[in-house]
Amino acid sequence: MTVATSQPLSAVLKEATATAHEDAEGSRFMEELLGGKLNTEAVAEFTGQLWFIYEALERAVCAIEDQPLAGSIVDRRLERQVSLEADLAGMYGANWRDAIRILPATMKYVSRLEELTGTGDPVPVIAHHYVRYLGDVSGGQVIAARLGTYYDIDPESLNFYDFSAIGKIPPYRSSYRTTLDELDLNEEQRESLLEEARMAFGFNSGVFADLAKRHCAQ
Repeated sequence: MTVATSQPLSAVLKEATATAHEDAEGSRFMEELLGGKLNTEAVAEFTGQLWFIYEALERAVCAIEDQPLAGSIVDRRLERQVSLEADLAGMYGANWRDAIRILPATMKYVSRLEELTGTGDPVPVIAHHYVRYLGDVSGGQVIAARLGTYYDIDPESLNFYDFSAIGKIPPYRSSYRTTLDELDLNEEQRESLLEEARMAFGFNSGVFADLAKRHCAQ
């Protein structure tokens, strides 16, 4: 796929990943979870998978943060690992690390992030940064509200969805997209970023499919 370099990257990225995004967002697991049809066990296991993902993602981001291309994208206020650990402690107790188990699809996701960490190439890492963080910022408040309402989860166990540190969300999202548009990428790098972003949505869909097998009625 050849990408027109004259178009804003954020617009091309949104269009190129639209189908993969819809597939992930409309997965059976997420629909049932956010429809109040599952249980607190499903919420806890989902949160555990997020911890594995973000532990790997944030190591990958840390590895590129000093590179000029990535410096404008990396924002420590977005980091989720610590908040996920607080949530898991609330859901499982102090021994939460012994309670969570990585699912096969999550392992594939993590393996890809670990592979990227060793390449020194910031472009694919930026793609994963965009897919996860901008998605969390955009939909986190709605998800937190539904989890609290349907599963009676205490706000202190929903820290993952708290992005108050970045200020108002709409201007932050707008600023993030502007930063993407200003990245000095050649055509090959743009295509690499788009392909990796599609892969990232695919990895998320895989995680949701594994969770559906465990928590949705067959």
